[in-house]
Amino acid sequence: MKKDTKSECNSTARLARHAIAKTQLDISELNIHCMTGGQIMLTGKIKIPRGHLGEMNVRKEFETLKNAIRASRGVKEVYADQVKMV
Repeated sequence: MKKDTKSECNSTARLARHAIAKTQLDISELNIHCMTGGQIMLTGKIKIPRGHLGEMNVRKEFETLKNAIRASRGVKEVYADQVKMV
């Protein structure tokens, strides 16, 4: 039995959210959009968590985040051109 595209997209987005939740970044303003074919589009803002002590390279953490999403089952490509790093 083949899944319809909407439920497949929802499960792919859920797996991407699960991978994103493991990061140290503040992702409260990050939006996750799933497109057909296993493509994930990220929009919004990411920030250093409030109260974080010490140095944090946001770009490096974001690249790690994108790699974790790509490693999720069903994800073919991650587009994050519209994400602002604050």
